[in-house]
Amino acid sequence: MRGIAIFIGLFYLSGCSSSDEVGSDELVMYCAAGMKNPVTRLAEDYRSEFDVNVRLHFGGSGTLLSSLQIVPGDLYLAADASYIDEAEEKGLVTKRFAIASMKAGLGVPKGNPLEIRALNDLKKEEIRVGIGNPDAASIGRFTREVLTRHGFGEDFAPTVTFPTVNELANAIKLNVVDVVIIWDAVASQYPEIDFVELPEFDAEKMVTIAITAGSRNPEGAERFCQFLTDPEAGLPVFQQEGFTVSE
Repeated sequence: MRGIAIFIGLFYLSGCSSSDEVGSDELVMYCAAGMKNPVTRLAEDYRSEFDVNVRLHFGGSGTLLSSLQIVPGDLYLAADASYIDEAEEKGLVTKRFAIASMKAGLGVPKGNPLEIRALNDLKKEEIRVGIGNPDAASIGRFTREVLTRHGFGEDFAPTVTFPTVNELANAIKLNVVDVVIIWDAVASQYPEIDFVELPEFDAEKMVTIAITAGSRNPEGAERFCQFLTDPEAGLPVFQQEGFTVSE
């Protein structure tokens, strides 16, 4: 609960306070951090075209799912559709829209100087490994599933964990670690990172947005969802940012 309380405090400090209430046409969106680049661009495009502000709050998909139970907002975009499934089961969201897909793999410094090419390379003592927090980020939860399935027991301990996939990318960029497990689309946004595909991470994860059950403006929220999934508007931006867009 402490993590949720901190998030709510930051939420209000970022602009949703009683002295600066959300406008009647304004939308509040919880967005998985890995989608920051395309969603920020599209929110600005939407504001310019329709004069509707979309107030964005970024974090790990798991962190944001917990926050929906306290401050519902209008929209919830998760990096993995399983989080939307959970939100539906809890009655937190209504209509959903698929946007794009991603695959996980290894992120290494440009040129892969340590020649890290297999999952078992993460067990080498000299390799500094960064993974996502499984309780906060979708990449972390998926990483835990895959590592457990392939024999990484309790004796395996990463060098460091991070609450968002963006922080994993920055850890490679800043030479904090030698390898991370990361989404391919996010890795493609960093020229300092090479992405190594692995057969263990062959499952695609679907980036999905849903309208919250507590939305004050469900019609406006749906219009923004349609904008994000429009093949002439939102989808090309996601594609430019390295995502595989939905049909």
